Amino acid sequence: MDTHTARILAVDLDGTLLGTDVLWEALTELVRRKPYLLLVAPFAALRGRVHFKHWLARHVQPDFDSLPINKPVADFVRSAKRNGQMVVLATAAFEPWAQQIADRLGCFDTVIGTDMVNLSGKHKLERLRSVCDGRAFDYIGDRGVDIPLWQAATDAFIVGNAARYQRRIGKAFSGTFSSPRPTLRDWYSLLRIEQWSKNLLVFAPLLLAHKLLDSAALGGAVAAALMLSIVASALYVFNDLLDVPTDRQHPTKRLRPLASGTISLPIGWLCVMLGLCIGLGGAFIALPATAAELVALYAAASIGYSLALKRQPIVDILVLGGLYTLRILIGGSASNTEVSAWLLGFSLVFFASLALLKRHSEVVQLQHTADILASSRPYSVRDEQFLFTAGIATAVMAVVILIVYVTSDRARALYAHPDRLWFILPLLLFWILRMWRLSLHNRLRGDPLTVSLRDPASIATGAAIIALVEFIAR
Repeated sequence: MDTHTARILAVDLDGTLLGTDVLWEALTELVRRKPYLLLVAPFAALRGRVHFKHWLARHVQPDFDSLPINKPVADFVRSAKRNGQMVVLATAAFEPWAQQIADRLGCFDTVIGTDMVNLSGKHKLERLRSVCDGRAFDYIGDRGVDIPLWQAATDAFIVGNAARYQRRIGKAFSGTFSSPRPTLRDWYSLLRIEQWSKNLLVFAPLLLAHKLLDSAALGGAVAAALMLSIVASALYVFNDLLDVPTDRQHPTKRLRPLASGTISLPIGWLCVMLGLCIGLGGAFIALPATAAELVALYAAASIGYSLALKRQPIVDILVLGGLYTLRILIGGSASNTEVSAWLLGFSLVFFASLALLKRHSEVVQLQHTADILASSRPYSVRDEQFLFTAGIATAVMAVVILIVYVTSDRARALYAHPDRLWFILPLLLFWILRMWRLSLHNRLRGDPLTVSLRDPASIATGAAIIALVEFIAR
């Protein structure tokens, strides 16, 4: 046997063989499945890493089959195995979990992981030496805690930036594997910047009260939109974190930054914490107390939606519609502008209709694709007719409210030419019916409002309605 095949190849797991960290996968699963245990988790963590990993293992089981594999490292390991090297998975992850991952890949002779001792750094080196029984070994790792193993290894390999550790280990790395680096496009996708357009709804009360040129009111609305956008981005990341296991099984969503491992789970959770702290803190500093409390209510409702309510039929529709209406209430409070009962009633039923439209488009997509995640959704193809009927009915209710408003004393008090508001009706009906037709033909992908901002016909319709409200009818 030559000296190369006589050496043992030891491979780290988190961030090396996997494009993720098993401990963070377990923590995310805990939030997803048993969020109430977060109250107990800090006390378990205070008893040490080993106890904490055992505690997590008693309560949750990550989906090991869907974890992102670092393909170049996996190919290298399989090649070494074919060439006769003994291959060891050496990790600080909970050993039974590491064994399940090793069984999935089928290319490891031995697995060593955390059991009674947290197996990282020098503890891992001691355990690995006992497994090697005097034989030399090569080691693949990815972070500073692996320095003792790189120093002891015959050949040291790194996933990531070799220059960062090369001087500290006192020798050159024998090989380097690249690790994914997020691009600006990845961050744009993670933070859902395009969804900020929904927060333009905070300006609706100003538009209808003809206060867009009021600098104080406009400044309050701008501040509200900014704080709400920061909070919304944090909440989108939170929702994506909870959806990671299902996203990884989806043909396109598996490419999302968190699901693919391009952006790590701890960075995702950091984005959530920072976004909520900055957004909510800024709201309570920059906005009136009522507006800030409404932003906090928006955050709480969104968290509840992500944790449970989005899987409850009909409830999810009401929550989605309510979140849209909350944006209008926040705008009114931040700009010290009254939100009339007319606007409140219209927005509640109109945005419920849009929520039904979104769900209808998802069900139509199910009819055209063999979606393996259909069981995790609140609606099936059998609900298509219900969603269509309910969506059209709520849209009609919104139109009726608008008709009654146009003939009301309030409209006559606000507009010099209230009769010109009638032109809004055919424009609104055109947009509603067009969106529903797109959904029926499986051509509506995503949130209707976000889609509208990329649709020339919708942009033209919206501009015409704004012109009627702000200029022509005045």
